[in-house]
Amino acid sequence: MTKQQEIVVFFTGGTIGMSPAEGVTGVAPNDNFHELLNQFKPQEANVTLRPVLWSDKPSPHMTPDDMFRLALDVEKTLVEPSVAGAVILHGTDTLAETAYMCDMVIASDKPVILTGSMRYYSESGYDGIRNLANTVRACLLPLPPGIGACILMTDRIFAAREAVKVNSLNVDAFESREAGVVGYVAGESVVLARRYSTPTPRRGLHPEAIEERVPLLTAYTGMDRSLIDHCRSLGSKGIVIEGFGAGNVPPTIATALEECLSDNIPVVLATRCIEGGVWPIYGYPGGGADLESKGVILCGRLGGPKARIRLICALGMTSDMRKIRQIFSEA
Repeated sequence: MTKQQEIVVFFTGGTIGMSPAEGVTGVAPNDNFHELLNQFKPQEANVTLRPVLWSDKPSPHMTPDDMFRLALDVEKTLVEPSVAGAVILHGTDTLAETAYMCDMVIASDKPVILTGSMRYYSESGYDGIRNLANTVRACLLPLPPGIGACILMTDRIFAAREAVKVNSLNVDAFESREAGVVGYVAGESVVLARRYSTPTPRRGLHPEAIEERVPLLTAYTGMDRSLIDHCRSLGSKGIVIEGFGAGNVPPTIATALEECLSDNIPVVLATRCIEGGVWPIYGYPGGGADLESKGVILCGRLGGPKARIRLICALGMTSDMRKIRQIFSEA
């Protein structure tokens, strides 16, 4: 007799479980998780689902602490021998950040795949059931070694490190920054992509705690130092700033960033661009090369939100600037 495989389905909330609610304009959480599961019947033999109603939050309500606790709870479940993998149902607005937190915190090599929906429960063309079905199937795949947590949306699988939401309304809302998709759905099957460019094997951080006092700022033309000074006055333990292009900021804030570094507040530089990442090319005041020479940490191809998640985890492990720099060099 074939051994039964178990997939644990963590429901955190999001559009996949929302519907019009009495007394609310628009859609909102409406206790639809169990109805969603009742509509879904796994096509594969020898698979059972274990539902976990972890929360019912819109994804903008998820905090870094929520993401961290979720990752720890998933990891505890994956230790069980009967569990083949975990599915996380989540809102799409912050899906990529939660996926990246799971990618860093969860040590297990068992599949962890996140999904959601762009259309709400009961809406015409609802994509939640299909995404759930495909995610369960994907959990039964032998995914590429070291791939870590993944996102499955619109019949495509993305590595958590690469996935980014690029459209606020379209069902086809997610893309990979540069590495391509890990796999895709073909009919009733999920297959791996032959041309997937495997990223550097992940090195999990596995922090025992996190430091949430890390603001994310976006550079804008003519920006002065007031926001950075305000963050310091509030006791920020680190700062992530999204610069222009390959990682460049107005010269008017360069001195303020240096002062943060002097106070042992790590500053991580990302880019507002979706692709390309940050590189130490420009040596003028505020240029990426200039900032790096003064101690700013360049985060490579991580976007600002994921760079912030990484810094939150790093600061939960150490305040040593050299160690934090090493952690980002391994991103």
